[in-house]
Amino acid sequence: MMNRIQAIKLQLSEQLKATPAWQAGSQWYQALPARDRLVVKAVSALLVVALVFVIVYAPLLKARKNAEAALQKNLGVYNQLAGNAHKFGSVSSPAASGSLLSLVTRQARASGLSLSRYEQDGQSLRVWLEDVSFDDAITMLESLQANAGVIASQINIDKADRPGVVDIRATLGQ
Repeated sequence: MMNRIQAIKLQLSEQLKATPAWQAGSQWYQALPARDRLVVKAVSALLVVALVFVIVYAPLLKARKNAEAALQKNLGVYNQLAGNAHKFGSVSSPAASGSLLSLVTRQARASGLSLSRYEQDGQSLRVWLEDVSFDDAITMLESLQANAGVIASQINIDKADRPGVVDIRATLGQ
């Protein structure tokens, strides 16, 4: 494979050297004094560096500048939205919508579940859900967190005899 690539390079090089323009340029370069050849090499190197800058580096700089401008614009929009978030409502507080127990029982009823047992423990509430669908119970807990800021600080899930049915003991708080 390498030999084939080298053969192709050699063939292309020979074809290039056979062109009249290449031959005229080569004769012109060979006729120059050594000092002038050095100047031509330096100018050629400078030209290559300039082309690399124009083709590769300049577009990268422009893309970075555009990305920074977009970031600043998006940060401005975010800060404006964050500053006005209070105007569009927020998570309801337990004082406004009732006690932790009433929030949990209301959400359980809305999810089609019933609490088997519950215990008030200071600021937290321990609840037991027996023989309930895992998906329904997790959906209820997610809704409590999203809508009322109620989080499960501890949860134990035991599988029941039927698939998809579980017993849950959870400690909920705000």
